[in-house]
Amino acid sequence: MRGRRNAQHKQPFLIVALSATVALLAFGVALSLAPKGARLALPTATPGGIAVGRYQDVLDTPFVNQDGQRMTLTDLRGRPVVMFFGYTFCPDVCPLGMSDLRRIKRGLGERGEEVAFVFVSMDPDRDTPEVLRRYVKTFDPAFIGLTTKDVAALQRFVYAFDGLFEKQPPESDNPNVYTVAHTSFTYLLDRDGRWVMKYPFGTPYAVILADVQRLLGAPTSAAQP
Repeated sequence: MRGRRNAQHKQPFLIVALSATVALLAFGVALSLAPKGARLALPTATPGGIAVGRYQDVLDTPFVNQDGQRMTLTDLRGRPVVMFFGYTFCPDVCPLGMSDLRRIKRGLGERGEEVAFVFVSMDPDRDTPEVLRRYVKTFDPAFIGLTTKDVAALQRFVYAFDGLFEKQPPESDNPNVYTVAHTSFTYLLDRDGRWVMKYPFGTPYAVILADVQRLLGAPTSAAQP
């Protein structure tokens, strides 16, 4: 009799556990089937870079830099490129990502000038060259900001990096007050302009620094904040 009561008490627990397992498996399947561009980056418990399956040449999309000059990624050939997508009005992820780029450059010491650090705006309506100039110089005077009014070309460029961005509805009666949902990876290109690595948001900057040092042929060292 006691064994039957214990079995009855265990049944609800087993049902709950089984339901949770099924739900977790369903979520994993759904995520694996979702378009890869639609998966937003999240901080990872086991941080590290993700190697691109094969070297990929990137689109030679024409942008305007923070000085109002036409620029493409081809103009940066000969230098490794560390690139981040975002927008200047971003309240959280973008400032953190850009701060990591600054830490990476500082960790490179004098060789930091051999690397191009690039911020590509996902908000062409508000991020004019003047706005970008003030923004990127807040982090480092040598950082490059890129923008374009050609939204279709920008979408193709971002999608080529498995990325996605979408302007959200205004949060008030002011049409200029809105957010932009976007993927938040950091990307590493080699000296030949080929995309070689990507890093989810939350990857320690020291991981990226070590990969940049390898591209430069420099000895890796412990990073300093």
